[in-house]
Amino acid sequence: MNYKKISKFSLVAFIALAIISPSISLAANENTQSPKGNSEIQAKIDAKKEDMQAKKEDIQTQRTEKTCTQLSSLANQIQNRLTEQISKLTQKRSETGENIQTRVTERTATQTEKRAEWDANKESRWEKLRAAAKTDEQEEAVEKFITAIQNAVAIKRDAIDAVITKFRAEVKAEVTSRTGSNDTALTAYKNQIASLASQVKSDCNAEKDVKEIRSAFKDEMKQARETFQNSRQEKEKLQASISPVKDARKAEIKTIINTFKASIEAAKAELRSTFPETNTEANTE
Repeated sequence: MNYKKISKFSLVAFIALAIISPSISLAANENTQSPKGNSEIQAKIDAKKEDMQAKKEDIQTQRTEKTCTQLSSLANQIQNRLTEQISKLTQKRSETGENIQTRVTERTATQTEKRAEWDANKESRWEKLRAAAKTDEQEEAVEKFITAIQNAVAIKRDAIDAVITKFRAEVKAEVTSRTGSNDTALTAYKNQIASLASQVKSDCNAEKDVKEIRSAFKDEMKQARETFQNSRQEKEKLQASISPVKDARKAEIKTIINTFKASIEAAKAELRSTFPETNTEANTE
């Protein structure tokens, strides 16, 4: 037996075994620890996912809160502007009403003054006509003429006053109607904005999708604005709406004046038959 060869073989086998043993031991150790390692890795992955989800939800919450704050702020701004607009409108109407009343008072005073001047001037004319009468017939004709003129003037004044009073009442009624319609539209618009603000708050508290909240607010706001604008556009301008009333007043006054002039001419003609040489002009107001 060759002990030398056996010895060499044993040495080689020992070295190979020494090399392979750690690997086998390591593999065995890895196989033993694998379930625990996988569990730790999975736990880290799950924790990371949860952290990312939490951050995502936090970002979403911040966006929702920001959007809700912005929409609520916008609704409040619109409400404040409407409140300010209503206040200015009320003040403007008050000032306009005062200006109209001032003009009416001034015109009435001017008209009263002119009528008083006409009456005073006519008294001097009546005295001249009476002085020109030489016979009973002429005196009777003068008195009849004076009475006819005075009656015609009184009828004309009363008729014109009635037309003006009616005209002012019709204009006031038209203004009141337009004011009521505009106020109704403005109030409805303001209430819609308030309702939208309340809806935004409710949707935000219910944690609805922020995109849906913004989209719904935008659409309903647009609809409310268009409804308000259309309701105002449907109303004609005041001057256009009262134009027929003004035309009617003008025509009525023209008829009154023509009737008055006809009465004056008839009275003059009758007086001239008695006073062929006398000036019987009777000026109107």
